[in-house]
Amino acid sequence: MIELFQFQRRASTQMADRFLEYQGNEVLKGTKNNPQSVPFFQSLAALTGAGKTVILADAVRQMAAPMSVAPVILWLSKGRVVVEQSYANVSNGGKYNHLLGGATVRLLSEYDPSDVEVADKPLVFFATVGTFNQKDMEGGNRNIFKADIDTTGTSTWDALAKRTDAAGIRRPLFVVYDEAQNLSEQQTDLLLRQQPDAFLLASATMRLPQLMVQEIEHLRRSGRSDEWLVTSVQSSTVVSQGLVKSTLSLAGYKSPMEETVSAMLADMKEAERDAAEYGVDTLPKAIYVCKTNVLADDAFRKDNPQQPFGQRQAPPILIWRYLTEQCGVDPSDVAVYSNLDVHKNYPLPPEFILFGGGEKDYTEFAAGGYRHVIFNLTLQEGWDDPDVYFAYIDKSMESTVQITQVIGRVLRQPGATHYAPERLNTAHFYVRVDRNETFSDVLSEVASRLGQDAPEIRLIAAAPGSSKPRELKPKFRREIPRTALNSQDAVLPVETLLAGMLDYSDSIKNTAGIGSRRVVQQAVGAAAQTGNDWEDYEESNKVSARWVFHREVLRLFPRALDVASTADERFDVQIGVGSKAFQQVKDLARRVVQAYVENVYLVQRKPNPFTVGPILVRDGEIERFTNALHIGYEDLNDLERAYARSLDKTGHTWFRNPPRSGYGIPLVSVGDTSNFYPDFVVWTDAKVICVDTKAPHILQGEAGRKLLTVQSRTDGTASLQISFVTPGEFNSTFEKLSNDGCTLWGLKSDGRKRAQHFASIDLAVAHLVGSSVTK
Repeated sequence: MIELFQFQRRASTQMADRFLEYQGNEVLKGTKNNPQSVPFFQSLAALTGAGKTVILADAVRQMAAPMSVAPVILWLSKGRVVVEQSYANVSNGGKYNHLLGGATVRLLSEYDPSDVEVADKPLVFFATVGTFNQKDMEGGNRNIFKADIDTTGTSTWDALAKRTDAAGIRRPLFVVYDEAQNLSEQQTDLLLRQQPDAFLLASATMRLPQLMVQEIEHLRRSGRSDEWLVTSVQSSTVVSQGLVKSTLSLAGYKSPMEETVSAMLADMKEAERDAAEYGVDTLPKAIYVCKTNVLADDAFRKDNPQQPFGQRQAPPILIWRYLTEQCGVDPSDVAVYSNLDVHKNYPLPPEFILFGGGEKDYTEFAAGGYRHVIFNLTLQEGWDDPDVYFAYIDKSMESTVQITQVIGRVLRQPGATHYAPERLNTAHFYVRVDRNETFSDVLSEVASRLGQDAPEIRLIAAAPGSSKPRELKPKFRREIPRTALNSQDAVLPVETLLAGMLDYSDSIKNTAGIGSRRVVQQAVGAAAQTGNDWEDYEESNKVSARWVFHREVLRLFPRALDVASTADERFDVQIGVGSKAFQQVKDLARRVVQAYVENVYLVQRKPNPFTVGPILVRDGEIERFTNALHIGYEDLNDLERAYARSLDKTGHTWFRNPPRSGYGIPLVSVGDTSNFYPDFVVWTDAKVICVDTKAPHILQGEAGRKLLTVQSRTDGTASLQISFVTPGEFNSTFEKLSNDGCTLWGLKSDGRKRAQHFASIDLAVAHLVGSSVTK
C-alpha cells in the first residue's frame, strides 16, 4: 500500500484545512434575495513527478470526511490519457484507491441518479472535458448530454446538477481538474452552472479563464490572499525525496542521426551495467522525438508513402531501421507512436509496431512495455515512464520541437529513490542540431525552465564539438553505515500525554462549532459590490477526535503514530470542525509530535550500507585529488574546494557527497525536508566521518543535536560520526565573533553545544580525522 510522503501529506492537509475553514465562512455573491455561495478554490502548483494525483486524492478524502452528506467528486482532465491513468490508479484495485477512503469510483458515463441517491460514501466520477465541453448541450452527440435510458428522461448533466440524496438534499460537488492549464472559458461556464462547492485545480500556473478569475476576485475581496489560493510544493523536496531525477544532462550533436543515436545507445548500455552492478531493479528505456511525415533531410517536403519501405525517408522509419538493422535492437522492443502516413499498397513490415490511432491506441501501447519509443509531440501529455532515462531530440531542419515540453516525460525517477550510480539519477538528452546557435537556444530554454520550476536539479550541458559528460567509477569499494530512528524513549512521554486527554463525550458546548460568512452583494449592471458584513452561520460538520488527531500527526511527523495509540474510546467522540474540542485535539497532536521528536534518537544500522557509486563529470571542469575516492570532482564552490583540499592533505580516503541524491541521514524535525545530505565523507581506521560545511542554523534545533549524537554499534563495526565545520569564529550560542579561521561543532558531556575554534580549515580537518597537518 502506497503511503504519502510527508510533503504530500502537508500539501493535501493544507488544501483540506482551507476548505474546512471556508465551510460556514463562505463568501456569498448575488443579491440579498438570491444569494449564491462562491465555490472554494485551490490551485495545486507542483513539479512533474511530485505526485499530484496522490495529493488531490488525499485532499478530497479529508475534505469529504466531515461533510454531513457524502459529496460527489467530478474528476476531469483534457486528455483521455490523463483521465485513464488517474482512473486506473484510484479505482478499486488501483494503487491509490485506499487514499479516497472507500469512495465509489466510476466513469461519468456510468452516472446513475438512483445510485447517487442511496450512496452513503463519496462518489467519484472521471471524465475528459470533451465529454461535456460544447455549447449546444442537448443538440450535441456527446454521451453525457444524451438522455439516460431510465425513465427520468433527463440528461446525465442535468442529473449531476441535481445530485440529491434519499432525503432530497443536494450533495456537495467537488471539481478536480488535473492539468488545469487547459481550462477554457466555456468549460468554466458549464462547471459553474453545476454550482460546485469546491474547485481543486492542479496547475503550475494561475493562468485562468476570465470567468474563473471573476470567481476568485470574490474570494480576494473577502480577504483571501493569492497565497491562500495556492498550495505550492517545493521542488527541492520533490528532488530530495527521490521522486524525480536529480540531474539533467544535455548534450548537443551537430552530426547525423546515426551518430547521435549511437552515442546515446552506448551510454544506455553503461546505465544497464550500472543497474546490474549495484542491484538496481530497472531496465533503462529511451524515447526519440522527431517530425513524422517529412523527409529527414528536408523538413519542407513530405515523405512519399507510395514507395517501398526501404526507400522511405520519414524520420521515424529511418530511426527504426537504424535501431533494428544496425544496432541489434529487437523490433518487438520498438514502438512508433505517431500519425505516420501508410499507403495500402505499400504496407509496413509486420514487425514494425505502429500506434497511429492517438489516444485510442494508448492503452495497448502502455501495456507493451516498449524500451524504445519513437514519437512526435502527440504522446507527451499524460504519458511518462520512470524507466525512461534517455531522449533523442531532433532539432535539425528548423524543427519546432520544444525540449521543455519533453523534460517532464523523463524526469520521474524509478522506484522513487536515488541510487548510488549518478547515471541512474540523471535524465539524459541527446539533441541533434544543424547550427551551434540552435543548441545555445535550447540550453537557454532548458536552464530558464529549470530555474523557474526546479532550480535544485543539476544541469550538465555539453555543446556540439565539446567533450561529453563521462562516468568516473570509484577507485575501490567504500561503504557508509545507514541510520534509523529508535523511538523506545518516546513511548512513555507520549503515553503520558495521551492519558491526560480530555473526555468530550458529555460536552456539547466544547464540541459544537459555529461558523460565519461574509455576504458580498452586487446590483445587476453595477460594477461595485456592497455588503461586507460577517454573519453567524449554521453549526459546522463533525468528525471523530481520532480523525482530527491522526490527520494532524500525519501532517507534522507521521512516525509519531508508531507510539501513539488511539484505541481509547475518547477518540470516538464526534466533534465539530473549528470547535474548542477540535482545536484542543489538534494541540494534543502537536504536543505528541514534539514529545516524539525530543525523545527519539538516531542509531547506526549494520545491514544494507550505502555503497558509493560512479559520478558524472565533464573532463575539462574537474579538479583532481590524490586521496579522493574518485579521481576528481567538479562544481565545487570556493568553500567546498578549501575543505576538499584539506581533506586530501590528511591522506585518508574521502569523497564529495552529491547533494539530494547521495548518502542521506534522516532529519528528526517537523517539516518537508526529511533527509540531511553531508557535503563530504572521510574514512579513517575506526570511523566513517560525515563532514558538512553549512551554516550553523541546522544545529540550533533538535535535529542538529541528534545528528551529533548518532548511537554507534557495539559489534566492532566502524562507527558513524557526523561533524560540522563552519567558516569563522562562533561561540556556543551561535553568535559569530569574527571571520577568522573556522569552528568545529560538537556536544559537551551535559548535552550542550560546543564550539571549538581553529585558526585554519587544515587544522580543524586534521583534528577531526586525527591526523597531523601536511603541506
